[in-house]
Amino acid sequence: MHELLERLGRGDTRILEMCGRVHKAWTDFFTELETADTGTISARLGFFQPTVEKIFESKTLGQTMMAWTAFAALYDTKSGWGSNQGRARELIAAFASSNCSAEVKEEARAAAISYELDRSPVAAKQEFRR
Repeated sequence: MHELLERLGRGDTRILEMCGRVHKAWTDFFTELETADTGTISARLGFFQPTVEKIFESKTLGQTMMAWTAFAALYDTKSGWGSNQGRARELIAAFASSNCSAEVKEEARAAAISYELDRSPVAAKQEFRR
């Protein structure tokens, strides 16, 4: 998050383009895995991490932004989760059991809390693993 804020503060407008590209990548990811179970999504997240890092042109920024942009691709600030709520809850477990870096998993926990997904009955049963 530090790198993101620093770059935004310097007026790095490429961040907007990167966010647009990663949003499209997540939309494609979720469309392709629409019928996939949590285990499959978890496995694919590990392979998807380098793609996100490449989009953000930085390993640290990519790791920071990966989970946040995943949840953001499913959420609408006006209507909430809508039909994506189940997928968002699955995503919590998928990140926790994925081969993603510890940094990505930490950000996934933070994003789940921020989006109040940690208060859902499904999330309460999930154990976040480090």
